[in-house]
Amino acid sequence: MMKRFLTSILAGMLAFVATACVEPEGLSFMVPSGSPALAQIYLQAEGYHDVDIVNGADPLIAAFGSGSHDVIFAPTNLGAKLIASGCGYLYAGAVVWGNYYLVSTGKAAFDIASLDGAGIVAFGQNQTSDIVLRHILESNGITATITYVDAVATAAAMFAADPTLIVLTAEPSLSAIRASVAGVQTIDLQTAYAALHGSASYPQAGIFIKFGLAESRVERFLSDLSASVEAVNDDPAAAASEALTLEFGFSEAVMTAAIPGSHLQFVSAAASRASLEAYFTIILAMNPALIGGALPEEGFYYAP
Repeated sequence: MMKRFLTSILAGMLAFVATACVEPEGLSFMVPSGSPALAQIYLQAEGYHDVDIVNGADPLIAAFGSGSHDVIFAPTNLGAKLIASGCGYLYAGAVVWGNYYLVSTGKAAFDIASLDGAGIVAFGQNQTSDIVLRHILESNGITATITYVDAVATAAAMFAADPTLIVLTAEPSLSAIRASVAGVQTIDLQTAYAALHGSASYPQAGIFIKFGLAESRVERFLSDLSASVEAVNDDPAAAASEALTLEFGFSEAVMTAAIPGSHLQFVSAAASRASLEAYFTIILAMNPALIGGALPEEGFYYAP
């Protein structure tokens, strides 16, 4: 009897140890092309997690609604709006801290004040790019005429055709523009934001985790993402070479130049909350519907 009892105890201990040593299963995640995709280069290269890189907001909205992916990289205001509507995800942190720029050529002066009365080609009406641009213009008392196009690529193509236009762009498109057009002048909207608010920037793109995932799997993913971002920032040339192998769609030189201006940094939900709420307060004053009508409640934030 005692021998059977001890054998049973030993078997249970071995099963527990075996279970404890099993690696948590990788997560599926969706990320929009551009700077958010640059952040996850080494996750994609490692292949432990399963990535889908998409263009535009429509696939992100569909993924939030269907719950098709464990993790979604998305504009923070889009994630907040969809979670407020009932989508089962939590905000786990920010990964892109502003990467918008205005470009032109041939201007005697090209700064915020010079935009008064000007025409600007912008992309993403009522999305993060538009929110940041209009907030900076209005806060500085600038009246400009904004013409919207469907995507940053369209705006870049218009600028290539007529570099005297004033065009809103983002990394890595900015670096592609600089590589192909001489004498590009820029206005850094992150610097303009910091001048208004005294903070380095705004949490542009966030990480949203499907509700109910095992904590070990989530923590492994966030740790891997943080390591990827750190490696990308530490050696942009090596990261760009890896991205070229992964067929990111930009030249190695463009991606190397784009990484520093993409402002990639993973900051957890708790650590980024104050910056997120400051940014969302701006959106509330402009159009509350863009974040679901109110600041997110406590349940919006992932808390391990």
